[in-house]
Amino acid sequence: MNKRTRNWLAVGAMAALLPFGVANVGAAGVTTNVGGAATAMATGFDRAIDLMVQQRVAAQKLSPALALVAREQMQIQFMSLSKEAQGRLLAAAQNLKSEESVGALANALHSAVTDEARQALAASQAEQNAKVASGQAQRLAPKLGADGDLVFIATVGPCRVWDSRFGMGPLAAFGATQVWGYSDNGAYLWGFDQGGTGQAGVGNCAGTVYSGTRPVSVVATVAVVNTFSTGSMRAWNGGTTLTVGGILGWNAGDVLSNTTVIPMNRFIAAYPGSGGKRDFGIYNNSPTPIDFIVDVVGYFIENQATALDCTSVQGPGYTLGAGVSTLFDTPACPAGYTPIMGQPVTNQFGVDAGTILQTSCRISNYNGSSAGVNCDALCCRVPGR
Repeated sequence: MNKRTRNWLAVGAMAALLPFGVANVGAAGVTTNVGGAATAMATGFDRAIDLMVQQRVAAQKLSPALALVAREQMQIQFMSLSKEAQGRLLAAAQNLKSEESVGALANALHSAVTDEARQALAASQAEQNAKVASGQAQRLAPKLGADGDLVFIATVGPCRVWDSRFGMGPLAAFGATQVWGYSDNGAYLWGFDQGGTGQAGVGNCAGTVYSGTRPVSVVATVAVVNTFSTGSMRAWNGGTTLTVGGILGWNAGDVLSNTTVIPMNRFIAAYPGSGGKRDFGIYNNSPTPIDFIVDVVGYFIENQATALDCTSVQGPGYTLGAGVSTLFDTPACPAGYTPIMGQPVTNQFGVDAGTILQTSCRISNYNGSSAGVNCDALCCRVPGR
C-alpha cells in the first residue's frame, strides 16, 4: 500500500469582497508531493468557486483540508463540462449579489454535471440500440417493460472515492487498476486504500451505500493529473476484456477531467494485472505513470418491480329499494392514486353485485324489502423509489 500524507499549499487569494460580505477563502490552488511534482489547477470560474467553498465551510463546518478538497472538486467538475455549459455558469457568476445567488450557482454547477452525464448515458444507449439494429450486439432483457429502464440516484455532493496521490499511488504506464465505486455498508472510509475523502454514506458521500439493489453504473468526474507524456485513459467494468471506454486524452503537463458513465460489476473476473476485482477498472494508455482522481456524483440502478400500494375508500351509505338494481359511483381516490374498481358492500342476503367498473358498481336487491349498501373505491399507486 502506497500511502502519502497530504501536503497542501495555498497559492494566491481570491478577489475583493463582494457587496454581501463573503470573507476571503484564500487557497487558489492545491499542490501535492506526488513524485516531487506539483499539481495546480486554475480556471476562469475560480472566483465563484471560492465563494461557494466559503459558503460550504460556514454551513458544514469544514476543516481547512476538506475545504481545499471541495475547492478542487468544483474545479474538476467545471473543467469536465462542455464549453456551452461553462459559458452559462460564467455568465451566471457575473451576477452574484447575495448568499442565495451563490447557493443557486453551486446547485447549477451540480445540475450541469449530472445533466451532461445523463446525456452521455443517452448517447451510449443510442449507440447500443444502433448496434442491436445492425446485428452487432444482443439486446438485453427489458426491465418493467422498458429497454434500459434505469433510475438515477445522485450523491449529496461529489464524493471523492479515489485519489491516487494519497492512496494506491500513480497508475503505471500501460497498466490497469480496480476501483471501488460504491460501498456495501456505511463504515467504509474512502481513504483506506483509495486515497478518497470521507466515509461512505456520510456528508457528501451520502448516497454511496447500497446493501440491496446494487447500481449497474456510476456517474463520476474523472480527472488526470501529473501527466508526463501524451496518453489516454479508459474506464470500463474492470473485466478481462478491455472495452473501448475512452474517457480522456492528454498531452504532457495537462490537467483534464471528464464526467462520464462507467459500467460496474464487482462479481466478474478482473483484468489481468489490475489487482483484486472491485467495481470498475481504469487503464492508463500512456508510456509514463499518471495520477488520477474519481469524484462520484451519482449512480444508475435498475428499476425494481414493487408491489402496488393500495387503499380502499369508503363510499356513502345508500338505501336500495326492494327489487331495484342501480349503478352507484365510487368516491374519489386520494391524490396520487388511480381508481382500480368499485367494491360493492352490504351485510344482507339477497343483494348481489352485477357489473363492477373502474369508478362504479351495479348493485341489485332481490329481497322483498329495502337494503343498506355501499359502493367503495379500490385505489392503487406505484410506490416511489
